Amino acid sequence: MSATSRQQRYSNRPIDILVHGATGFTGQRVVKHLLAKHPELNVAICGRSRDKLIALDLGWDESKCESSIFVVSNIVEESEKLVEVFSKAKIVIACAGPYRQCGLSILEAAVEARADYLDLCGEPQFFDDALLAFDREAREAGVLACHAAAFDCVPAELGAALAERVLGTTCAGIEVIHTMKNVSSANATTWHAAVDGFYAASSGELAKSRRKVKESYPEFQETMAPPRPADWQNKPEIPGVLPRYNEELGLRTMKFVGADASAVRSSWRYLRSRRPDHSRRGVAIPEPRLSVLIGMDAKDSISAFKVLSYGAAFSFLARYKWGCDMLHSSPETFSNGVFTTGGPTQEELEKGSFTTYVTAFGTNKSDNRARVKVSGPEPGYVATPSLIVALALTILGDGKSGNDAKLSFESGVTLPGALFCDSDIVFENLRNEGVFFDVVDNFDDSSQSPV
Repeated sequence: MSATSRQQRYSNRPIDILVHGATGFTGQRVVKHLLAKHPELNVAICGRSRDKLIALDLGWDESKCESSIFVVSNIVEESEKLVEVFSKAKIVIACAGPYRQCGLSILEAAVEARADYLDLCGEPQFFDDALLAFDREAREAGVLACHAAAFDCVPAELGAALAERVLGTTCAGIEVIHTMKNVSSANATTWHAAVDGFYAASSGELAKSRRKVKESYPEFQETMAPPRPADWQNKPEIPGVLPRYNEELGLRTMKFVGADASAVRSSWRYLRSRRPDHSRRGVAIPEPRLSVLIGMDAKDSISAFKVLSYGAAFSFLARYKWGCDMLHSSPETFSNGVFTTGGPTQEELEKGSFTTYVTAFGTNKSDNRARVKVSGPEPGYVATPSLIVALALTILGDGKSGNDAKLSFESGVTLPGALFCDSDIVFENLRNEGVFFDVVDNFDDSSQSPV
């Protein structure tokens, strides 16, 4: 396949954004967000069951349903049909999971159809497997494929990239602290992906995938960051097993076990290998220290104890196949009622919110730092549609005549922090969708500059 420009490819495709997996807990919310906020876009949906797709009740007439609802019952056996459907779209948003089971088939169809691709996946092994399987094909076809375009891992990745830009000098460390308010439940699908991901890491599957990446991409080894200078300040502190106290925020903090740290480091690796002269993450620049944390009320010792206890049980059981079977069979029991089959109620979704605090530290011990506060609604199922739509709109805009979204790459398999780190338009789109990246002097909100 020879590459064509994004503008050329988009010119003869009737569908702006096609959502695959549109009937899932998150997928249907992505669809409804698109239709409510962007009636100017031609949106289509795809899934395994026509009855379920129709049941979404999107208010479409018969003609619109005929042109915008696509059924592919088996993505493996009907792969040619999936490619045919994707060939009508400029961008495919992939919401069907678990990605380790079906994600590669969907990505393969998108690359073959030359449709740009975004997904919600926060599974580091899938990042590596997708890179190995389709990165070179995607580059040849001129197609972008971006993972983790959700709460995993946009606030951390783009918050870190923005904080580095604002710092304006060499960055010695990045600290990310996620906080949530009125967020008490999540859909069990997220739990199942976490169980499988932890097992992959502890059983050696993830290490095996990373060895294959090193073998297939010698440029990653050739463009490794130089050693960190000894005179750089040791900020931020690397999290240990026990909670710590953050004096500036007045929070008890613990290591965040999501995919954020892996995604940030992978983005740095992509930038070094594909943009070796990049001003902040080029091949000659040492990597910052990185700490990704979850913040909790410092006065709520009981909650911290529960997180430690349930986390310890999870990490023990997820090391073994029999333990994974137990965790999969009873997510509500092993998560203290957080992960349920039905997911959060509408009331919980409306009340929830998140704030992520990102700090970039300079190399010396003076108070040389930049702060970015990221804030938005309930993170998993309200903010996530906003995040992935904002990123899709940025790529969509890049395909229009006269637009330059300042994407780091024209094509290939990548992550948000690498792809959008130099874009200003992406932050405008995020703000318009309801997620705010504010540059602040202090985290007390006394002075902030919207991006």
